[in-house]
Amino acid sequence: MTGFPGFGYAWGVTGSPSAPGRAARLTYLDWARGLAVLGMINTHGVFAWTTPEDYRTRLFGLSRLAGGYPATLFLFLAGVSAALVAERERDKGADGAEVRRRGLRRGLTVLGYAFLFRAWMLASGGFGRWADLLKVDVLNCIAVSLLLVAVALGPATARGRVLACLGLAAAVALATPLVWDGAWWRGWPVPLAGYLTGRVPDTLFPVFPWAAYAAAGAVCGVVLARARAQASEGRTIALMAAVGAAAIPAALAADRHGPRLYPTYDFWYTSAGYVAIKTGVALVVFGLAYVMDKLPGPSALRQMGRTSLLIYWVHLEIVYGRWVAPALRGTLSIEQALTGVAVLALAMLGLSWARTSAGGWRLGGGALAKA
Repeated sequence: MTGFPGFGYAWGVTGSPSAPGRAARLTYLDWARGLAVLGMINTHGVFAWTTPEDYRTRLFGLSRLAGGYPATLFLFLAGVSAALVAERERDKGADGAEVRRRGLRRGLTVLGYAFLFRAWMLASGGFGRWADLLKVDVLNCIAVSLLLVAVALGPATARGRVLACLGLAAAVALATPLVWDGAWWRGWPVPLAGYLTGRVPDTLFPVFPWAAYAAAGAVCGVVLARARAQASEGRTIALMAAVGAAAIPAALAADRHGPRLYPTYDFWYTSAGYVAIKTGVALVVFGLAYVMDKLPGPSALRQMGRTSLLIYWVHLEIVYGRWVAPALRGTLSIEQALTGVAVLALAMLGLSWARTSAGGWRLGGGALAKA
């Protein structure tokens, strides 16, 4: 797998940090991305391999509760990285229009590869459900979110960019109940409506509310770029983590005691409060990643974060494809499924090490985790 610049941009798959002329790699982004990778492997393995009889167990319930957080982290980190890249391009002299064009081009490239991946999975599934080709999965959502973030990063001043990205995050979160449960999209083709609402089949990650996490990440990326220029990176990340930790109980309290803005909403899918909670968790993880990355020695999470796209592609083939382990689907107890997840994670760690040890084997996208 070589030369996927836009794809790597979304996932943070970058070249060697020691390559001549490259900016220093922000390895704490790799650490955070590695945690998302581990959560992703756990979510997919447990959901695919556990027998229906074990769906009622506490262990399965905990896995289901944590299932939405890996994608939240990926979108958040994609937003952080998009803003860091845009700020770096501005520092090199690119004007706002050029930065926006580059951001839009990268988002469209990711969307193209999202369809390529769906085609791969369709073939891997024996061409059983052609609707899977147009399923709105996480890569599709990341791509469209990057397009929106590219526009929001257009203002000439850093303050303007922060306000625009904040406005985008708030608008997406607050509009989600109206979009999901409104009647205006009914009658649209399912693949198109699926980018807006989760009420249609074959939609896992509609832009509402998922793009809010990328927009929130872009806010952090703009702020972080300025903080790095002023040598206050650590203090800024600590403040972000504190804001995230405070947002979690505040969002719960607002949802419980605040005014009802909508005639109906689903807390777990469409509420702005849950978006705020998950954004708060992403901020806390971001702070934790910065601290953990300071520990000496190698880190399995940091290593897997460096090759997150490769692991995403390969592990999905193993879990859901028909060529590696199709007999495991729906046949294991929850304990056996968790054991399988551990084995799969170790295998993906080995694959990651093999990939980074192979000199010319690159997925591109070196700008993502740079500053």
